[in-house]
Amino acid sequence: MPSRPRFRGLPVLLLSLLLAAGCSGVAQQLPEPAPDRESADRAAALGDPRTVDPCSLVDDAALARFGEVRDAGTVSLDYCLLRVRADGGALAQVKVGELAPEDPGQSDPVVGEAEPRIAQEAPLPGHCTRRVLLGDRSVLVSADQLAGGPGVELCGMAQAGAEQAAAAIREHRVAHRNFPANSLAVLDPCRVLSTDVVRQVPGLEDAEPVAAPGGHQCQWGPDDASAPRVRLVHTAGDPPAVLHGTAVEEQIAGRRTVTSVVGGDPATPLCSAETGHLPFGPAGGGQVEVAMLVVAYPDGTGLDACEFARGLAERAWPGLPPR
Repeated sequence: MPSRPRFRGLPVLLLSLLLAAGCSGVAQQLPEPAPDRESADRAAALGDPRTVDPCSLVDDAALARFGEVRDAGTVSLDYCLLRVRADGGALAQVKVGELAPEDPGQSDPVVGEAEPRIAQEAPLPGHCTRRVLLGDRSVLVSADQLAGGPGVELCGMAQAGAEQAAAAIREHRVAHRNFPANSLAVLDPCRVLSTDVVRQVPGLEDAEPVAAPGGHQCQWGPDDASAPRVRLVHTAGDPPAVLHGTAVEEQIAGRRTVTSVVGGDPATPLCSAETGHLPFGPAGGGQVEVAMLVVAYPDGTGLDACEFARGLAERAWPGLPPR
């Protein structure tokens, strides 16, 4: 395990790296390739991706033939989550609306006559995905089996959801949420946390920030289970809560924060630090916007990852807008 400096008199390892990069700095985003006119026109049909209401892309009626449909509640600013209970008791989960970069080299079958068309990914056990193509990006619609035996029509659900999402975009029926100026939804997470600070995490010395197309996530490091990575996500849902024995409620940079080994097993080298922000959704619903830092540190334990998460949160939270 690589050696890590300790800051004199403080128990949290990452407090040393908090000071190593100085007291200021704004993360620099990777330049995005300039889209061609066709790609730009397709993306424009969606509108500002930061404010899209993903639940406006799908209606319960599109999935009703597969079983009883219910809204699973907001867990992300990027997608709408639905649950489908089939007649035989099987339970599936459908996610609609998350944006992903579209690789022009992908060769999945593409169906549909009208734009936007739909790419059909090969199904995996218990999972099926469709992509609504918008030039250099796509809208993901996926179905996952949560419970029950075989025979659940996951690809049928994903296809039905994708067809409705494509129609909503084509017919300019995409709804947008209204967020105040101090909302996390309209704040670029790549500008909240300094890349110089992230680079103090062992293994991330050369990391660059990569922004997700929806504008609510920024990641440093590869999507590789054997490599360290840091991700800052602006999301929404229930307020951060202490859910197991490896979770701690604490004050970080003056904000109530829940730091937690993901899954609760200290051996899992993955930790999150979450802080609530403005109320989200209908008045009285109890949900809030959430800033969430996730740190993967495969060379250590979940407790090591949490030390880094705490230190990064010390530097990120002051960059959040006032409540």
